[in-house]
Amino acid sequence: MKVEDLNNDFLIKYNELISAARYEKDNFSFSASPTLNKQETISFLYKNILLNKIDYKTLKLILMYILFIPRIIYHLYNLLVINYRFKISNLPLNHIYIRTWLVPKVFKNNKIEDDYFRNLIYDLEKDNEVVIGFSPLNYGKELIKFQKNKSKNFIIPIGLLDVSDIFKIMFNYVFSGKAKLSNEYFFNNKTVTKIINFSLSSDYFKFRSFQAYLDLEIAKKIKKYKPKSLLYIFENQAWEKSYLKVFKNTDTLKIGYQSSGFSFRFLNFFPSKIDFKKGLFPDKIITVGDHYTNILKKFGNFPVPLITFAALRFDYPVLNNKYIIEEPVKILHKKILYAFAVHTYQYPIIIKKLIKTFIKKDIKVVLKFHPLFDIKKNKISLPNNFEIWNSKKYKSLKESFDFILFNDNSFGIESLLLGVKAYEFQFGEKYPEDRMLNFELYPNKMNCKKLYNTVKDISSGTFDKTMDKDYIFNYVNKNYKPYQKDSVNLLKI
Repeated sequence: MKVEDLNNDFLIKYNELISAARYEKDNFSFSASPTLNKQETISFLYKNILLNKIDYKTLKLILMYILFIPRIIYHLYNLLVINYRFKISNLPLNHIYIRTWLVPKVFKNNKIEDDYFRNLIYDLEKDNEVVIGFSPLNYGKELIKFQKNKSKNFIIPIGLLDVSDIFKIMFNYVFSGKAKLSNEYFFNNKTVTKIINFSLSSDYFKFRSFQAYLDLEIAKKIKKYKPKSLLYIFENQAWEKSYLKVFKNTDTLKIGYQSSGFSFRFLNFFPSKIDFKKGLFPDKIITVGDHYTNILKKFGNFPVPLITFAALRFDYPVLNNKYIIEEPVKILHKKILYAFAVHTYQYPIIIKKLIKTFIKKDIKVVLKFHPLFDIKKNKISLPNNFEIWNSKKYKSLKESFDFILFNDNSFGIESLLLGVKAYEFQFGEKYPEDRMLNFELYPNKMNCKKLYNTVKDISSGTFDKTMDKDYIFNYVNKNYKPYQKDSVNLLKI
């Protein structure tokens, strides 16, 4: 897809509508709301507005209200337990604070290695005190693993809080966390205020806004130690605004890192003109490559510098500061890989379509679920020619698969680097999920009909796996810039 072909209904009209709603009132509940921060992967607000419906049934609505008290108890209990287990008495003065996520991929060979900033951490540590705050995505088993394997400067930021802070956070959330619009808002000449307000209620009752309240108090604790720099994963989400609010007008250098790819579905990456004037931003935003820098500059409205930095999460071989592109294997394996995005609600839809296409075929389909989710085969009913991805079994993509099918993740671009063709699967999603933007080497979109015909080509031995290596080289290296030790100088801390 060429970015020039993008539908402006979503990127401009809808974007500006939500920005106008976001700044209707100047209170923290509006700042903390994923809905008003355009986190469509959480709220699905745009889809509901397009369909002109409030996505609920009466029973679900009642259940949401009933579960609110148990959710309060659940979060309060877990925060108190985590705070006790990971208590932190102090931090070094003038340190560099790196705020990251505690995800399953951080655990490697009985060690913890941050999955987002990786080697940059070790290079910063040569001349600075560095503290890495791993914020848990949930209260699960990762925390137990972390406790056993953590390094001295790896912390769970909840441990910075006092018990009284935790009760204060909960009190503030319960009594002031619910945002509600008063003005009337329209999209395509239809009133949508009621739909937005229901999404805001869901933010509150389902604790979707709670992370911002939690991070607000954590940021206040960190501020006491006067960090020279705050480095965090930039996605322009609600929790980020908590840090920016606390560190506004301080000497702390605030750097947001766009750590991985995105599609235009992630509208939070594209601030509107209203956001440009009224929003909170870091002092600078660093990106993984020139392609993403240019996309953000062209379609987003940023009042701060955007600088190409490096793809820290890419550890593929490099020559002369460029990623090496592997040669495709021409032999047909009669096997394809589907790499799923983070949107789990799509999984049953996509799997159903894949089964319908590949059932009773002589081609094997391997399902690679997003690494945030541990989905076992015994939980899914699959035909005999389907299996779940096993990283130990499939060490080489080109020696295993004829092509990669994916939606809304960066794995497709990585597969090009590894010598395997990639196609974006179109299955009827309302959101723009294109990742291979400005890719023109071959038609890279695949709907069910085209997939069915491609399956026949593989079965008959006529599927062409060759690619123009020079084109792939230029395309991949525009998307991702390799990290070098002198890259750290771009931060200018």
